Amino acid sequence: MRDPSIPRIVFVVMAAAGDGERYVDAHTPSEAAGTAAGIADPDKVLHRAFGVPRGGWREMFGLRAWAAGVRATVRGKTIGAKVGDGWTLPTWVVLDGAEVTWRWTGTHAGDRPDFGEVPRSTAA
Repeated sequence: MRDPSIPRIVFVVMAAAGDGERYVDAHTPSEAAGTAAGIADPDKVLHRAFGVPRGGWREMFGLRAWAAGVRATVRGKTIGAKVGDGWTLPTWVVLDGAEVTWRWTGTHAGDRPDFGEVPRSTAA
């Protein structure tokens, strides 16, 4: 059952409509399983609107990115086929209507926020 305090998760994926479903399913936290959705953004319109940065060699292939890759591999995750701009850094935002109320941008390719730090919804 979905925890009602967790905001609805919507992934913005640089893929054509329908191609991002596997990504959404694979990256949805168990607490929000079955409730996440995806938005196709192959032209990076939303990515530009949110100012999502691109990484360089250090961010994509540095020690921290490799360490994240090892952790993911141990958990059974693998690198899939490249979709979109592979140099884009991970970014999470929390919206309240059209207002960004919280933002996190990764510092390397395998970075992710502590899910417990993502603000919880006040809506029941």
